[in-house]
Amino acid sequence: MTTSFLPSLPALSDLFYRVWQAGTLTQNDRYQLQTFLLSEHLTESDYVLIDRLLHAVRRGWVVWTTDASRS
Repeated sequence: MTTSFLPSLPALSDLFYRVWQAGTLTQNDRYQLQTFLLSEHLTESDYVLIDRLLHAVRRGWVVWTTDASRS
């Protein structure tokens, strides 16, 4: 019997809301997105949220920062 360990992360929708409100995508946020993408448990709506975040970065609505956390 194998058990998989997934780190305790806020829901992807919570991450989306936090990033959208702050207008910045920090390094920690990117690590959380990476963990979500590697978890293989994403729904179609989860992929839509991730696509929206990346689109917002490309359009300049959300800024990609090198800071580890928000100030």
